Amino acid sequence: MPVLRDLFQSRREQRSRTKSMPSLTSRATAAGINVTPERALQVAAVFSSVRLLAETGSMLPVGMYERKGAARLPVTDHPLAPLLTYQANRYMPVGEFWAQVLGLMLIRGNAGVYIERDNGGRPIGLWPVSWTSVEPRRVRDTGELFYKVKLDDDEWAPIREDGGLVRAENFLHFKAFGVDPVEGLSPIGMARQSVATGYAASSYIGSFFARDASPGGLVSVEGELTDAQYERLTRQWNDLHEGYENAHGLAILEAGAKWEKTSLSPADAQFLEVYKLTRAEIAGIFGVPPHMIGDVERSTSWGSGIEQQSLGYVIYSLLPWLGRLERTAGRLLGDPNLYIKFNPDALLRGDTAQRFSAYAQAKQWGWMSTNEIRAREDQPPVDGGDELLVPLNMQPGPSTAPVQRALPGRQERAGDTAETPSLEEMPAWIVRHYESISEFFTEQGEQVLAALGLTPGATAEELIDISAANEELTELLFQLARGLTQQVGAATAAELGGAFAVEETTAALAASASSTAANINETTVKQLSSTIDIKAAPADIRASVRDMFDTMTQSRARVLAEARVSQTSNFASHEGAKQGGATTKTWRVWDPNPRKTHARADGQTVGIREDFTVGSRQGRWPHDYRLGVDEIAGCTCRLQFNR
Repeated sequence: MPVLRDLFQSRREQRSRTKSMPSLTSRATAAGINVTPERALQVAAVFSSVRLLAETGSMLPVGMYERKGAARLPVTDHPLAPLLTYQANRYMPVGEFWAQVLGLMLIRGNAGVYIERDNGGRPIGLWPVSWTSVEPRRVRDTGELFYKVKLDDDEWAPIREDGGLVRAENFLHFKAFGVDPVEGLSPIGMARQSVATGYAASSYIGSFFARDASPGGLVSVEGELTDAQYERLTRQWNDLHEGYENAHGLAILEAGAKWEKTSLSPADAQFLEVYKLTRAEIAGIFGVPPHMIGDVERSTSWGSGIEQQSLGYVIYSLLPWLGRLERTAGRLLGDPNLYIKFNPDALLRGDTAQRFSAYAQAKQWGWMSTNEIRAREDQPPVDGGDELLVPLNMQPGPSTAPVQRALPGRQERAGDTAETPSLEEMPAWIVRHYESISEFFTEQGEQVLAALGLTPGATAEELIDISAANEELTELLFQLARGLTQQVGAATAAELGGAFAVEETTAALAASASSTAANINETTVKQLSSTIDIKAAPADIRASVRDMFDTMTQSRARVLAEARVSQTSNFASHEGAKQGGATTKTWRVWDPNPRKTHARADGQTVGIREDFTVGSRQGRWPHDYRLGVDEIAGCTCRLQFNR
């Protein structure tokens, strides 16, 4: 009986070994190469495949969205939106974050991300962690998953947990394809034989050219040569024929010597074919088209044109990896109606004809306006570009409820109207603008004073780098305007029963910020030119410049802050009302003693995309730059939006 039991046990072990997969912990291969992820990346095909997937995935725009019935609405005010779409942590932009996560998944099959939280438990940072520093563990009784994180010396993450034992709720585990319930399979580990062959092939080719001992030909003589004769023949031959400048020279042989040309062995001649085959196999491991890593001989199997090949790459190569990123990151949101999505359409931006053809169809059929298309192309909006075109042979279906239009003086039902906010309702935004603009002027003043110390006779244009100043101030004003627009636009749209997408206003906000920044800095340069008196002593010049910037950080910064808040809030409420379904807008005067032109405009009602007539000018809202300085200065008028 013990003999039979041992026999059956031996057969079971043999059957188990036959069915089991290769050990993933081993690095040995038939080629005699120990394959590690770092060594694998030295193979051109591996590096090209990993780089291609990681970079194309990280370059795609990513957004957060919410499901509301059949609608899919962009979400920008969620606290996690900036972490997943703009800045993963205080040191890493989101593009670099996704590239690193994808790279770790591609070479190791797993990528870990530690979730940094504030004292209130809210996520404030996402930190990629190398999988070699992570050990998944389960609690035997409950099955709860923990991650033992022990960072290497060159890694850093703000891990607070004692002993590095991180709960699954504070750790995002991105997995590649695998059959294990905990860890994904490393593409390099599973296909290490092909990778090792590629590494050996690359090494062989390199050493072949570095230390090639194959002779280009043979010189044979009858009998034996003395050492002196051998040295003389070799020296003469090398002097006459070695080097490309002596190629194809006349050969003179003595004493019956004969020349025979040699070639590479058949094995050496076929080695390039083996190398090419290895590249195709490695491309298959990562699921990328061979032609995209340099193997153009097999490009036709992915389509007959660049468009079809790119489409095949997106569908069959990139989307599976993006889907894994979206599903795993979605766990962080904690709401099944919230999700993130990568937009692979950005990969087709290089196909100008196709992109413009799609825009033409979108505009023709009325689901994109001119300004929406211009925003996609990073172009500023144009007047009248918000109108949607409808083909003449298309008619709207019957409406279940009539649209209520507001008339001047009419009492509206709740939810039918909304109003632009007043400056008194927005003190926090005024303070925020004032502090940011004041800080910009302070730093600018310090730079000017420092430059004066080096070159006392410099002009204002030499002291201020107008291009750099415009770029810095534009970014500052744009970020402030975007936050204010998000708040005011969303509130206005909600009052009208609609939703607001701040992305649709990005192009207009950027153009406004750029124009305002240029005007501010141009005025500063002019003021600095009049302040600097070349005839004055250097100390007096510095004192005058210091006084000038002190005034700018106080009174000028406050005036600019109030003007920007007023202008942006009017724009934001107008855009929020437009997206929220408003059909008309009414000019309302709030000043007890208004100027005559504004008094005449009080109660004027126009379509939501039409202009008001104020005096001799036309504008979309109070503080619209098209009304001119005389109609903007000191204006406290507001708008009423009507459904």
